[in-house]
Amino acid sequence: MVEPAPRARIRAAAPVKPVAWNGGAGAMNEDVRARYRSNTARHLIGVARDFENRMLGRLTAEDGYERLRPSFGPLLSLIAQRPRPLRALADALSISPQAVSQLVSACERCGFTERGPDPDDGRNRLIALTRRGRGLVADANRQRRRLTAEYAANIGDEAMDRFAESATRLLRALSEAPDVLPIAGRSASIGALPLLSVDAQRTLMEDTTARGHAGLKMSHAQVLPLIGPEGARVASLARVQGISRQAVGATARELEDMGYLRREPDPRDRRGVVFLLSDQGEALIRDSVAALDALDTRYAKAIGPRRYSALQRGARALYESLGLEREIFDGTPQDGEPLERLAGRLRRELGDDASRRLAALLAEPRNPTAADAALGHV
Repeated sequence: MVEPAPRARIRAAAPVKPVAWNGGAGAMNEDVRARYRSNTARHLIGVARDFENRMLGRLTAEDGYERLRPSFGPLLSLIAQRPRPLRALADALSISPQAVSQLVSACERCGFTERGPDPDDGRNRLIALTRRGRGLVADANRQRRRLTAEYAANIGDEAMDRFAESATRLLRALSEAPDVLPIAGRSASIGALPLLSVDAQRTLMEDTTARGHAGLKMSHAQVLPLIGPEGARVASLARVQGISRQAVGATARELEDMGYLRREPDPRDRRGVVFLLSDQGEALIRDSVAALDALDTRYAKAIGPRRYSALQRGARALYESLGLEREIFDGTPQDGEPLERLAGRLRRELGDDASRRLAALLAEPRNPTAADAALGHV
C-alpha cells in the first residue's frame, strides 16, 4: 500500500513585469501577442511537459531507472493493458510505423518491452511489457499519484479533480479507437496529459501546414512556441523542454534554414547567439493563433462547454502557479536544473558508488579539506 504523499506545494518563480515584444514591420499586433502568450493549448502542453519531466526525474533519481525518455510513458501505458501490434501503437500515438518501431526498439534495449507472436495474425508481432516494464509502470503510477497530490496543493483538490476528470474525458472523446487508450485513460487521471499534448501539437501543426507552412514536424514544437519577446537561447530552450542542448540547437538551425528563425549575437555573451522569429516565423505564429480557435471549438464540442471550461481553468491555474515558461516570456531566470533531474544526471555520469559517496558528503556538515579530498576521487 502506498503511503499518502506529503502536500508539498510546488513553488513558482516570483511574477515580474512582462517585457515588451519588439517586432519589425510585420510584427504581431497586441491581440495576437496576447493570444499567443496565453491559450489553453500552451497551458496543456506546458503542464504535460512539467509532468513528464518531474516523473522522469523521480523515476531516475528515486527508483533507479536509467535511460528513460518522455516518449516512453505513452507507449508503455498503452501496452500495460495488453500486448499490441506496432500499427495500433502508431495510430494511437499519431506517429509513423517507423517512428514507433524505433521507440519500441529503445524500450527493448532498456529491458522494458519484448516482441512476441500474434495468435490472431501470424504476420504480426505483438509488443508486450517485460517484468521490468511492469515494474516501471507500477512505479510510475505511484509517482503519478504523488505528483497529483502536489499539483492539487497548488490549485485545490476540487479544481484538480475537475481538471483530471475533464482531461480524461477529452482523451477518451478524441480517440478514434477508445479501446486503444493508456491505462490512465480508464479513470480520471493527469496521466492523460501527455497524449492530449501530442494531440494539440499535431492538430495545430496540421492546421498551420494547411495554411501554407509546409515541412513542419512535431519536433519543431520544441522550439517555435518558445521563442519569446527577446528571442530565445538554446540553453534556456533545453532547460524548459528538459532535453539536450544539442537536440534543441539542431532543431533551431533547421528552422533557421527553413526561414522561420533568424539569429543575432547574444548581448549577454559574445560567443553565443539568440534565435528570434523572422517575418516568416511571425506569419507562422499568426496562423497558429488563428488555429487555436478551431482547436478550442473541437475540444469544447468533444466534452461539452462546461467540462472544457473546467479543463481550461485547471490548465491555466497549474501553468501559472508553476511559473512555466516565465524564463522565456518574462525574462525571469528559473531556479536552475530541477533537483530530480540533476540527481538523475549525476547518477548516470558518476555511477552508483560515486553517487552514494557524493550523497553522503552532501548530507554531512561542510568540512572543506575532507570534502574536497573525497570529491577528487569521484
